[in-house]
Amino acid sequence: LEAALMAYCKSVGGGGGGGASEESFAKGIGGSKEDHIAEKVAGEVLRSAGSQPSDEAGKESNTTLFEKWIYGTSAAAKEALKGKAAPPAGEYSKGRWIRTLNNQGTCYLYIHTSTYQMQGTRPEDFVDDGKQEEAEDPYENFPSCYKDDMDDAIAKLWKSGKVPLLLCCGDQGYDEVKKLLTSSPKNQLLDVAPFVKGVIATKIKFADHVETARKLAVQAMKAGGILVIDLSTIGSPNWKEKICQVEEYKKSFPIWVLDPNAHKEVDKHGQIFRKEEKKDVGDKDWDEALAESLPSFRIVYLCAFGPDNYEKNVQSEMLPQGKWSALRVKQEFDSKSINLKSLIDTLDSIIHEKGKIPVISDPTENTDTFFAFQNSNIIEMKSVIVAKSSQGLESALEKMRQKLVAALKSGSSHDQRRSVTCGKGTRLSSDCPTLLPTLKSSPPSPPHLVADGS
Repeated sequence: LEAALMAYCKSVGGGGGGGASEESFAKGIGGSKEDHIAEKVAGEVLRSAGSQPSDEAGKESNTTLFEKWIYGTSAAAKEALKGKAAPPAGEYSKGRWIRTLNNQGTCYLYIHTSTYQMQGTRPEDFVDDGKQEEAEDPYENFPSCYKDDMDDAIAKLWKSGKVPLLLCCGDQGYDEVKKLLTSSPKNQLLDVAPFVKGVIATKIKFADHVETARKLAVQAMKAGGILVIDLSTIGSPNWKEKICQVEEYKKSFPIWVLDPNAHKEVDKHGQIFRKEEKKDVGDKDWDEALAESLPSFRIVYLCAFGPDNYEKNVQSEMLPQGKWSALRVKQEFDSKSINLKSLIDTLDSIIHEKGKIPVISDPTENTDTFFAFQNSNIIEMKSVIVAKSSQGLESALEKMRQKLVAALKSGSSHDQRRSVTCGKGTRLSSDCPTLLPTLKSSPPSPPHLVADGS
């Protein structure tokens, strides 16, 4: 049954948008059309993007409980539509989510074995058994980075004289990247909607928004942050002809502001700084302080499009020619498989060369056994959480501090001190998320050693 469901899911979820015939579905299941008419109707209903079924379809599907609640107004139906485990009792719990690739082999499709609900986004209660086929990347050679490497990729492009155009490949990816970029108080977000849609749609005057753009750019420069120019699904304004070279606006937002090469040293910046913005910072003149923060200043264009459709939808011809470069942001985090023989070398590379804390995932006990024979200090998060519940947060943090100090003291050189999540350093199991929110909300006091594993 599961093999047939995946075959059907693939056929109706292909890039061509065509549906499978009733005969092909019945053939795949091994039964007759009559035996499986409800499942066929459910599939058609899901592909109709929320439209109500016809009377005829309603009659055909009156034996399918899924068909009845999928259009319901109950919280259960709404949650189930989001892929969450909240369907009517007795149906959803009988099955599980399985997945297959679409016909192009480029993305996963998920289908439930008892409700036959199909969707392209990963359900929250999907359990990966590791047996499914791997998706191919049709843009393998397209300039790309992972979310956790995005800062380095942005800095590299900026240094080469290009403003990154971040391609987020959909609304979800766009929202996540936008959240990451705006999480720092140093960064500023510039919405281009008033430039593209106009005053009638946005209620914002064009000239006022040019001044807003200038202020946000200045704030990002002074803070050494990123000016995020949010193109979302709107596209780019005509920077050159509508803004940067218009007599009325070119002194507020000249075209050189969008050129990475113009920010290598403080030169023209006095043109866009107003008098009240040229204030001393501590014992430094405004331009001396700017010279220190400017090397960290960046600009990025942010959009929801992908490699296949960004040029047309962004209207890339409107961007300053030769001053930008597209960069796809992959939504997953970078991961790779290693063997135990290369574990220590891999840890050293990630920690000392990349400056990051690795997360090791091992369903066996091999890694734990390996670390048991190393010069390691292990923090069991489960025991820390128990201590937090019974003795309080201060006691739990003190236990962590003692372990961290012992780990630092046990290495004869800096290169021998490593911190990983699972094994040497911290074993997370499934308990870490219950402690992290408390740690983040609690201000660290002097005795506590806090490591940032971003």
